[in-house]
Amino acid sequence: MTDIKQDEFSFDKVDEDLMGFFYAPAGYTDHTFKSSSGIKLGVRVWPAENVVQDAAPIAFWVHGGGFLGGHHFVPLPWLTPGFRKRGYHLVSLNYRLAPQAAFDHQLADCIESVEWCRKILPSILGEGKVDVDRYVLVGESAGGTLVTLMGLHLTSPPPRAIVDVYGLVDIWYYVNMPDRTPGPWKGEFTDEELERFISDRDLNNVLTDACCWNEQELFPQEELRKRWAADIKYDKRFRLQAEAHQWRSRRAFPGDVHKAFLHSERFPDKAELDKFITSMAPLKVLQQDKQRSYPPTAFLHGSADEPVPIQQSYDLAASLKERGVPVIERYEEGEPHVFDIKYTGPNIPGWESTIQPVLDFVDQHVGIKRQ
Repeated sequence: MTDIKQDEFSFDKVDEDLMGFFYAPAGYTDHTFKSSSGIKLGVRVWPAENVVQDAAPIAFWVHGGGFLGGHHFVPLPWLTPGFRKRGYHLVSLNYRLAPQAAFDHQLADCIESVEWCRKILPSILGEGKVDVDRYVLVGESAGGTLVTLMGLHLTSPPPRAIVDVYGLVDIWYYVNMPDRTPGPWKGEFTDEELERFISDRDLNNVLTDACCWNEQELFPQEELRKRWAADIKYDKRFRLQAEAHQWRSRRAFPGDVHKAFLHSERFPDKAELDKFITSMAPLKVLQQDKQRSYPPTAFLHGSADEPVPIQQSYDLAASLKERGVPVIERYEEGEPHVFDIKYTGPNIPGWESTIQPVLDFVDQHVGIKRQ
């Protein structure tokens, strides 16, 4: 057993000049569709600006949040100047959140959303305005996990590139993590209530958007509604989801992982469970199948990332390079999880060395030639 560390990332520590990140960029349209699960999923679309080619490509963004939290309303700050303002349609997706939905259900939602968007975006953006076959996937943290998994399954056509932003690419890391010794939980809900919640499997209770961390404590409801441009309510269900995410993240018990988003009780024995876990780890899948093709991939990670160690990116990048897949790696020394929210535009120090090379890599594989 190891002593627990408090999660160092909190929204109230973000510098004042970065608070603009927490506002949805203007110019979007919202869309929903009924997925095959029966649950409505949301898509937010920002049309491309400064289009280089008439039929612009698409950058799909998949949010993080430890599979229990996060939302699709506000993309990472560098995605608007990096993609939308450089001629990409920017599209953000949501998915069913744990614990009612398992990890593989979330993957299925993301795949279905991309497929739905490829069919419907020409009617939203205008015929001839979007090239639905030229798309890239960008995901951060849990979203990085999901987009690297999507790269294994979206093959007709495959994404032109994947941008993995500090994603967990080997879920075995969490499964094998030693138990910690948590301090007493102090929150609105008790340990017992939260334990019961992460075992809930009723899809009638599922959310598809939630707090990234502790926004409900930092902002009045109306303020967060304005920032997200979303009709949210701080009701008990919303607060429970936010607190469960913080509680599970701080405890980091392997048993919580099994309950919250693996839904391990579905499997008849350990062998079947292990097979499932491996199938949900892109690194393991690719290590086992040396002939499997995979899209060009960019990696962004900070060396001081505790929730997702940088070794995760090192290992997948090495595996891809061994099979000849184009790879670019941009790592920042001493930077923690979610370090990239400082990049609000090209004027920020470090953009040219960290963000711009990733954007150039994506342009190359999408086929955009800039003057």
